[in-house]
Amino acid sequence: MALIIKDKMFSMAGHLNYFENPYKLIVEVDDELGRYYRSLIPKSHRVQKPMYSSHISTVRKETPLNISAWGKYQNQIINFQYENIIYNDELYYWLNVSSDDLEKIRIELGLPIYSDITKSPDGKHKFHITIANTKHLG
Repeated sequence: MALIIKDKMFSMAGHLNYFENPYKLIVEVDDELGRYYRSLIPKSHRVQKPMYSSHISTVRKETPLNISAWGKYQNQIINFQYENIIYNDELYYWLNVSSDDLEKIRIELGLPIYSDITKSPDGKHKFHITIANTKHLG
């Protein structure tokens, strides 16, 4: 008999932070989330912490069409759900994220509900949190 663990979505919240030049919008996530899931990656995988603190990229490398909405929700708390499965490819390890709030904010900014930057590295999910990578490991 095999033990089957179903994937689950967990709720969490973070603060929105807007930047200009270039336009960038992230949800700042408790770094303990990334630290915890990184600790579950087997040591044989040789990974490192990402350069930036745990976050969800919401706008990056794109210019909002509705600039009047830029900064509207600065420092507000945003709810999101994340999957408890660590996904990876050759370079990144991440958690899939869902958030109706982030989709609505992107629409309000005149953007599609997700972009190539916000999608998970495998392109299968609208948002993600990178928890580790293998960049510059020799």
